[in-house]
Order: sequence, then C-alpha cells, then structure tokens
Amino acid sequence: MPIPDFHVDEVCRAGAGALCCRYLCVDAGGWLCGKASTMKDVIDARVAAGTFTARGDNCEGWEDES
Repeated sequence: MPIPDFHVDEVCRAGAGALCCRYLCVDAGGWLCGKASTMKDVIDARVAAGTFTARGDNCEGWEDES
C-alpha cells in the first residue's frame, strides 16, 4: 500500500537529509515503506557503514500503522 503524501512529509521527512527515514522507498506506484521488506538489512548495513544519507528510523513502519 503506497504511503500518502502527508505521512511522507510529516513523518518520513522526505528531502530532510539525515533526518529522512532510511526506509522510505519509491516505485512506479508511489512511496513505500522498506522497513518490513527484504531490503531492511541492506539499508541498515549501509547506514552503519556511513554510506547512506537518510539515517532516520521515524516510525514503526507504514504497514503497521494502516
């Protein structure tokens, strides 16, 4: 389920650099949460290595909130 723009702006903080949620992803259908995906470990490893700009972990994950 795509994340609505209000959540992307207020919680995920798209475009906020390091404050942006690291799990915010996008595809042709819109914004998605990568927290419950197979990409979570890859994203976390890149944040730990310092090679990922977005470092936020801003909520429990979009699927959990819907």
